Amino acid sequence: MTSKNPPSKTVFAKLAEPLSGLINRCQSKRNCRVLSDQQWIETGLLRILSQESSGRAFVQKIYDSGRMFLSRSLFFETLKSKRRLELCREINSSVYKQIMKKDSDQDPFAQFSELDDFDIFAGDGHYHAAAAHDIKKNDKKYPAQHFYAVNLRNQALNHLTLADTSGNRKREHDTRALKRLDTARLRQSAPKGRKVLYIWDKAGIDFMQWFKWKYSSGIYFISREKENMDLMMMGHLPFDRKDPINAGVLSYDMVGCSAGVTMNRVKYQCPISGKEYNFITSLPYITPGLIAYLYKCRWDIEKVFDQVKNKLSEKKAWATSQTAKTMQAQFICLSHNLMLILENHLEKNGIINTKENDRRQIRLDKALKKTSFGKKKLPLFLTTPKRATQRPLKFIRWLRNHLYTSTSWREAESSLKRVYAVF
Repeated sequence: MTSKNPPSKTVFAKLAEPLSGLINRCQSKRNCRVLSDQQWIETGLLRILSQESSGRAFVQKIYDSGRMFLSRSLFFETLKSKRRLELCREINSSVYKQIMKKDSDQDPFAQFSELDDFDIFAGDGHYHAAAAHDIKKNDKKYPAQHFYAVNLRNQALNHLTLADTSGNRKREHDTRALKRLDTARLRQSAPKGRKVLYIWDKAGIDFMQWFKWKYSSGIYFISREKENMDLMMMGHLPFDRKDPINAGVLSYDMVGCSAGVTMNRVKYQCPISGKEYNFITSLPYITPGLIAYLYKCRWDIEKVFDQVKNKLSEKKAWATSQTAKTMQAQFICLSHNLMLILENHLEKNGIINTKENDRRQIRLDKALKKTSFGKKKLPLFLTTPKRATQRPLKFIRWLRNHLYTSTSWREAESSLKRVYAVF
């Protein structure tokens, strides 16, 4: 007899809910009786979220939990599968598009019509320690270097590329890695006619390449000026000094460089910290205070890296092959994006980490007391608490504690609500 009220989903099933039906639509799917594609995707998610110190420990964990039997050799052999890697990429792309379709009420740039036509990303490199069996170069193992991008409108995470360390190369410079990528990868599914903006640190500066991307692909960059740059003043750009968004802007200039192209530069002094910055960009005319704010938001990707390293304990490469290292990065992105979707769902149902929100407000209030500017003369992005840029450790612990249990989703929701209230 069928129950009128079927049992609620488990926490892991709720986390994986956005994956429903995706594998059947993937071109790289295959039927495998030993380890299905669905099982492999779930295995990768569990590997990220389980906080096990090694692949062997993880394989034993899922066996002891009664979830499935997965031999050590099958796990590591599957990590080398290029077909499974392509499957992960397809799944990630589909989940990313789901996030893009959702109307985010937390988009920090929605209020700025100047940016309506832009997809906005913070990009940077990130390292994982060498795998146990990585081959030494000059008697030393070198970490796996990856390049990621965070969509600053919705915080979705994408893997751009694994560094090319062929030959005697120990690491790859950011600019070299970016130049290797084709336009489609850099534009990250942005439709034709839409512009793409990257906020990158100084390692991403290449003025001639910025110029080419701008006019051939609609890709723009913001960075900080290097100390040794010899830029030529070409003229001052007008801006409204009375507009609160431009508080702290010292000058807005067009400058020339040795590459023979012009860029825009914003000299800025943070009204709160008093520190001075020079921002350089290939963007056309944009309100200068907004350029400063965009670069301020680049910190989001550093917080995501902190989450990956310290909260998810993804500090070390899983295996030696390039395919395995890239597969790990894909699962990191998938886990991040699924947690983001799940947390947004919880918040819409009123389960909110109010204590952390209160702490951010207290830190901001202390910082504002130090500024000589009146609060009314400052832009809202300096006087309102910044949205959370990583998942709270309470949330991740709660998720991890329920990965292998049959606790219903309804019970788990109540449990998290209590965790947020008590801890």
